[in-house]
Amino acid sequence: MRLIQINYEWTMNLNHLQFASALARAGSFTSAARQCHVTQPTLSNGVAQLEHELGERLFTRTTRAVGLTPFGEHILPYINEVLRAHTAVSQQTKAFQSPEKRLIRIGTSPLMNARRLGLMLEPFTRHHANVEVVLREMNMTDLYRMRESGLLDFVFGVANSDKKRGATALLYEEPLRFIPRGGVWQGGVRPPSVRLQDIADDTYVMVPDACGLSRATRSLFRSRRRKLREYTGAAMGYQVLEEWAVLGIGSAILPRSKIVGDTHDSFPITDKAGREVTIAFEATWLPERTRAPHLQEFTNHLRTVVPRLLAGAAMK
Repeated sequence: MRLIQINYEWTMNLNHLQFASALARAGSFTSAARQCHVTQPTLSNGVAQLEHELGERLFTRTTRAVGLTPFGEHILPYINEVLRAHTAVSQQTKAFQSPEKRLIRIGTSPLMNARRLGLMLEPFTRHHANVEVVLREMNMTDLYRMRESGLLDFVFGVANSDKKRGATALLYEEPLRFIPRGGVWQGGVRPPSVRLQDIADDTYVMVPDACGLSRATRSLFRSRRRKLREYTGAAMGYQVLEEWAVLGIGSAILPRSKIVGDTHDSFPITDKAGREVTIAFEATWLPERTRAPHLQEFTNHLRTVVPRLLAGAAMK
């Protein structure tokens, strides 16, 4: 038997992996560059270098959107795993070198409102200088898996999306907005809001069921005994979802804070009683994994302080 030894020389830059991961989430070079705090040419060149080293294209590029190739779909979970491992190494190194520095590891859905997240965390970190809060934003399935395996202490995401629910605390509710196909209301006089029953026959563009939005939208239609008509494709991010609606591919439903355009129509959605339809966000954690004193203090903060902080806070 002949033994064949193959040596691979890996020189890929960690930043290039971060660029690829951000581009896959955002679906736009502009948005991904903004998330990574680099210029668009820097991000584009980094992704191109990574593709050259891997020997395969990760993304398809069109004038309208950026999507993953079949190879990109296959390799992206491994890229994200490398990035998670790098973060874990950094965290554990800090914990070993500074044992007095206590960590609170929080996984957040990309659907969370960043401003409200800051409002929730700032008072706690201000009064607990010896506690470091580490945030990780990724899809909900991976967040719950990491919580189960002890890599996260808390998960912040869409309410009722956790199949293995532990302890929970309601964080906030955010109004949902309807963007009509083409970005302009076609039903005559522009209404101040729309009822779900009046928009139930539209076809909707969706994002992959990773952040909780698609599941919440389907649940909303089911609760009203309506069938959700879904466009066969899928947008890679909220900005693309909004752009596709304006382009006329389909209508869209988004939380108010995720709508960035101001040149198209968007409407509050109301139920039969005239109440505004919202999407709720909650914190979940496993009580047996959060017995450390600083984690207990944080759970108390979530249950008693956060509701007061967010009561009446303006959504932006």
